[in-house]
Amino acid sequence: MQSEATYPLETYRPRSVPLRAGALATLVFFASTLPLGFLSLRAPGAGEARIAEPPAPRLPVAAVMAAEAEVREAWEDRAFPGAALAVGVGPRVERLAAMGKLGWRDAAAPVSADSTLYDLASLTKAVATTTAVLLLVQDGTIRLDDPVRRHLPEFYGRFKDRVTWRHLLTHTSGLPGGAVIRGSHPEERVRRILRTRIEEPPGRYVEYTDLGFVVLWEAAERAAGEPLERYLERRVWHPLGMRDTRFLPGQGCTACAPTLRLRGGEPYRGRPHDLLARRLGGVTGSAGLFSTARDLSRFAAMIANGGELDGVRILRPELAAEMLRQQPGAGNRTLGWVAICPDEKRGEREPCREPLAVGHNGWTGTSLWIDPESRAWMVLLSNRSYDVRRRVEMQEVRAEAFRGLTGARAGGQGDRNPSGSAR
Repeated sequence: MQSEATYPLETYRPRSVPLRAGALATLVFFASTLPLGFLSLRAPGAGEARIAEPPAPRLPVAAVMAAEAEVREAWEDRAFPGAALAVGVGPRVERLAAMGKLGWRDAAAPVSADSTLYDLASLTKAVATTTAVLLLVQDGTIRLDDPVRRHLPEFYGRFKDRVTWRHLLTHTSGLPGGAVIRGSHPEERVRRILRTRIEEPPGRYVEYTDLGFVVLWEAAERAAGEPLERYLERRVWHPLGMRDTRFLPGQGCTACAPTLRLRGGEPYRGRPHDLLARRLGGVTGSAGLFSTARDLSRFAAMIANGGELDGVRILRPELAAEMLRQQPGAGNRTLGWVAICPDEKRGEREPCREPLAVGHNGWTGTSLWIDPESRAWMVLLSNRSYDVRRRVEMQEVRAEAFRGLTGARAGGQGDRNPSGSAR
């Protein structure tokens, strides 16, 4: 899985601020000279030599080292027991790295970038739910601006006949950020969510809401005509070789990084940390997917490469590009993802002017970010919520690591989720 530009974990360790600053200065120089786009080559005429297609772009070793140094420094500062990192550009995986253990005890198993499963939390929205919806669009089963009620008649009430797939993907449906969900079993709780009231017409404002992605999951499942777990396995996970991505590995999953400690002291693992996902049975559109850094590197590389990887096309290029484009009237929201702009002050309906990346975060300490211009990407998985030893501004860790990777300007913000609320 490693490329020629990778290096052993022990090769680079952050030692001082001046040293890291020097590394960043070096990567900026190299990045400025690195061609990150594919050349447009005309077809050769008769008798002309055929020019070979240029290789996939590369990241400077110094940039990869700088990104890993930021994550390693946070781990050494006891921000999380361990972490797995994957970085690359376009279809190329430049680095898979692991550090620390699944827990704080010496006897805990070491993290593996290949096999340690992390609870992705809200990253489920971007990787699973959004991808399923776009595949349905690609197949012609739905259109983004169709009302969702065409496939989900139980989603009824005032203004709901106007709510489209695009509204739900961009958090502009008018559904509230949260609600008290009662019911004696998951199916009843889902029915209550579908009946949640909307007080204003869709498109009026942006409000990050888990409920919208629960609705999306239910509607997409109806449109697909099969459970979305099976649909995604068939259309995405298996074709990409994502062998460990799934919902509900179960408490017996010893390869799963725990996210909290139960009352008896044993680690809670293999089931979603997210309370709503738990109350809905563990398989839903807002949270609950588990995956490894290795698997998500395949997914990120596919998106950054225009929807295709190793000759396997998952999404058409225009749909992969639309996933990374800020949507009109939705602020910095894209289709299921979000433009990350930590240095900008703006209104909720205003887009980022200079986004650092487009991606999504998860409360448990997970994230996937892509730079649409250079096509550089980063997957960072941790269980920062487990047996917390030190409160950490995860968004600063993510942002500084991504800046190290791309040579972007310095700056930062607090530990916020992409919607702006504490996450």
